[in-house]
Amino acid sequence: MASTISSTPDEIPQRKVPMDDVTIDAEMKKDLPEVKVAKNPSVMPVPKFFLPPKPMGSMAQNGRRAGLPKSDSFDDESDDDEFDDDYSDDDEFFTATNMNPELFKALKGGNIAFIEKARDMESSHLFDTSPKLNTILHVAASSGHEKVVKVILETKGCQQLVMRKNSAGDLALHVAASAGHLPILKLLLSASYQHLEESQCSFEPLKEQNKRGNTPLHLALINKYQEVTSKIKYNEVARFLVETEPVVTCSSINKENKSPLYMAAEAGDVELLEIMLNKLPCLQKVAGKSIVHPTISCAFTTKNIGILDTVLRKMPHLITNQDNTGMTPLSHAASIGFLDGVQYLLEKASDCAYKIDLNGFYPIHTASKKGHIEVIEFFLNQYPDTSELLNRNGQNILHVAAVSGKAKAVAYILKRDDLEMLINEKDNYGNTPLHLASKERHPKVVSILTWDKRVSLKLLNIVGKTALDVAGDYSPVGFPSFREQLTRQALRYAGAPRAPRSSTSKNMQIMMPHMKLHSDKDRVGTLLLVAALVATVTFAAAFTVPGGYNGSGGVATFLEKQMFQVFVICNTIAMYSAIAVVVTLIWAQLGDLNLVIAALKFAVPIFGLALTMVSVAFMFLTPSFSSLHPLLPILPFDKSY
Repeated sequence: MASTISSTPDEIPQRKVPMDDVTIDAEMKKDLPEVKVAKNPSVMPVPKFFLPPKPMGSMAQNGRRAGLPKSDSFDDESDDDEFDDDYSDDDEFFTATNMNPELFKALKGGNIAFIEKARDMESSHLFDTSPKLNTILHVAASSGHEKVVKVILETKGCQQLVMRKNSAGDLALHVAASAGHLPILKLLLSASYQHLEESQCSFEPLKEQNKRGNTPLHLALINKYQEVTSKIKYNEVARFLVETEPVVTCSSINKENKSPLYMAAEAGDVELLEIMLNKLPCLQKVAGKSIVHPTISCAFTTKNIGILDTVLRKMPHLITNQDNTGMTPLSHAASIGFLDGVQYLLEKASDCAYKIDLNGFYPIHTASKKGHIEVIEFFLNQYPDTSELLNRNGQNILHVAAVSGKAKAVAYILKRDDLEMLINEKDNYGNTPLHLASKERHPKVVSILTWDKRVSLKLLNIVGKTALDVAGDYSPVGFPSFREQLTRQALRYAGAPRAPRSSTSKNMQIMMPHMKLHSDKDRVGTLLLVAALVATVTFAAAFTVPGGYNGSGGVATFLEKQMFQVFVICNTIAMYSAIAVVVTLIWAQLGDLNLVIAALKFAVPIFGLALTMVSVAFMFLTPSFSSLHPLLPILPFDKSY
């Protein structure tokens, strides 16, 4: 039996943490239990018996991993002859590492006698690993058997297992924190500190992150906010970790870009968040605004006024600070329509309503951009002169709402008589709200503005364009979109004029013929196709007359019937009309715009006549058939016809 030493938390010397001026001394470890561990007389390499025995097909030293084919070796050249002899070329995969079954059962079941017997026999199986590379310390920590963990830590060579990671990158500390076993966590932490002091290593166990970037505190919080029945034990673990290593609270970011501070805010855990923030005054250099600001943003996202109040009571200077996007907390609250947050922030610092962000917007502009009417109304009622605020482009709140397409916000602003001066106000480029809505093709906003008689439709911007001119500024390549057409139609319906003799008109005169030609050519092609089909059908009906011919004389059977005679007349008119349309449209294919327009003006009514005659011909033909066939319904026509 190896000699053991006993150390208490008071005997643990002060350990410097490489994080600015922050130290974690023995006072922070006062709750750590006494652990008897095998003493390491000096810093030595890991003894050979520490490594698990290498069975046939186990993980090799040449870089191959369990479960990978031989061709996937990390090192193509292997000097491990013993391994190569054991490995058969006929085998496709390696066998995963495994732990002795009896030992695994004893660890899971808390069988201390079995563990002590294995310790006394100095069994090499104590260093076995499971398929996920869990050591016996990992398994015991996850099972919650405190006495088993103590026995393992008192075993010769096993103290170093506190530094071993499994396949997920978890230390035994991670496993204990994730399982919510606080006594075991304290045992492991005490053993870790003792081992590090003896080996003079700068390793920081509570700051260590697994492959997902999670520290033990991250894992405790994840399970705390997911579990329903075990919140108390996870809360105790989290509080202990925060008080022991407060730096982790804000400095450790996992691969989801979340710090423990952010996770507590996201879950609405006001109590734990306050404990974390109480540790931050001594960490001012660590807890910069880039770390704390996401926590404030999280309070806005979840619309949790309690979290917001907790953070800003501890750090009131953050009310006026800007985050990485250049937005103030008030701008964030206004952008998501968090009215309670807006009211709270303005009660704390009313001058924030007049603080512009890096995007050139005041908070009331941000609310207008997002269309949050309640926030806009609150600003205007509490701070009426905010209606005069202009962003960096010289735009008022109506400009911003119009250019963003927020129809309800535009309608609300128009209803307020005290905001009438905003209706026709121009920005730095001479654009009114109507210009901007027309430019961005917001037909609903344009319609709302044009229905208001106070809106001037004739105003020109800095380049001499009216709203209708701006709405017509689309690329000559292709056909205008549906929104563009609706916008122009709304302006035309309201009687919006074009700028007189402006460069815009000249440009449109150049562009419109080209666009008109594209549009009319499509109409010509479609009309030509349908007219050709009508001409073909009517031509065929003239020679294959209904009812056939009587005898060898070539006389139609229905020749004497008036209905048949009407059919022949209508079919003839339809055929000649369709032929005339086809000839006219072929003539229009020459490409001249005036010719196309003239051809369409002639062809469209003639083609309408052709379709009408086809319909009439069929209508008068049906009674003729019904008079011949007894099974067909008799229509109210005289059979003598």
